[in-house]
Amino acid sequence: NSKFLHRDSITFIIKLALTAASHKLPHHSTMSSQDKAKTSYAQVATAYDGYAQTPAGIIEAQLIARALGPGDLTGLHVLDLGGGSGIHARECIDYGAESVDIVDISPEMLKIASNIEESLGREGKIRFFEADVSKPLSEYNHPLREKYDVVMANWIFSHADKRSTLEGMFANIGAYLKPGGIFVGIRDANPFSHEFKRGKYGAHTGWVKEIEGGVKYWAVLHCKPEPVEFEVASLEIIYGGSKELYENAGLTKIVEMSLERSFFGCCACCEDLDPGSYWKAL
Repeated sequence: NSKFLHRDSITFIIKLALTAASHKLPHHSTMSSQDKAKTSYAQVATAYDGYAQTPAGIIEAQLIARALGPGDLTGLHVLDLGGGSGIHARECIDYGAESVDIVDISPEMLKIASNIEESLGREGKIRFFEADVSKPLSEYNHPLREKYDVVMANWIFSHADKRSTLEGMFANIGAYLKPGGIFVGIRDANPFSHEFKRGKYGAHTGWVKEIEGGVKYWAVLHCKPEPVEFEVASLEIIYGGSKELYENAGLTKIVEMSLERSFFGCCACCEDLDPGSYWKAL
């Protein structure tokens, strides 16, 4: 249904959550959150795509499809910030996008995305650029487009332990999104909520540590054959539902789609979701 992709500026925020489980003491480190992300994804790159088969991953894909449905992207150019191994970039190509540029901090994840494209026999549809998306992308001299019809930022906010890091991410979103374009992003839900008990959605947290303005925690994704684990940071200005940073970046008409409410038809965005595939994954 193209009514969600009219050329008026629309922002989709998809809210997902992890369940707090055991509270092990955190591993202290002086590394920045971005350096930790780069190191973590280097270690889990080959297993991370298994997240797509978890219950949360299945519903996440359906929610993104509601925002960027088949046919709605025909001829459009997409910037995928933190696009990693290209799961959602490939979906955009399937939905008709002319091209997708993935920007990610992990060369290992980008290599996986590149190898998959090569195995599909495609050339030039998806490009791959290594960069820290919390810093001005113009500093990297990558041959990015000046503006994009669609900008995606899925889970990058989960690696920001300072407001300045978030502001850098949103600055890139605002800088590269065309006037009237579409932004789609995934953020954490409140890490103290009880929405996901027992980790049944395919993820849970280990230790949880309060930091200034939010929390850090150990995320465990129930991928197969082995779980994927890494440190995550989430600031209250993101998980609390504030629209301040979105609006500061020039984003308007914000639509929030919540995973835990999607089974109950929380809004028109969720009417076509297929909970059947979710239950099969449990």
